[in-house]
Amino acid sequence: MKNKIKKTHKITILAVAFALFAGVQMIIPSKSEAQIRCSNDFFGNTKCVDTDTGNSSTTNTDFFGNDRTTFSDGTTMTCRTDFFGNYVCN
Repeated sequence: MKNKIKKTHKITILAVAFALFAGVQMIIPSKSEAQIRCSNDFFGNTKCVDTDTGNSSTTNTDFFGNDRTTFSDGTTMTCRTDFFGNYVCN
């Protein structure tokens, strides 16, 4: 009986420790979330920069509401909202 109680206490302590650890991880942002900085200019363009690598992207919206993103490596991506409200990129 004593052995069973000790086992139950160990499981309880482990569960509480895991819950505390998980809670702290959710509250404190990780480095990957904190390194991206974005800003908007006067024309409504959004520029984001990865402060660790220097990679960046600039997004602007055209007359039809399409978003065009240009990345620092020269690649581009165009996104739009379709008839069903889905944000579709290609």
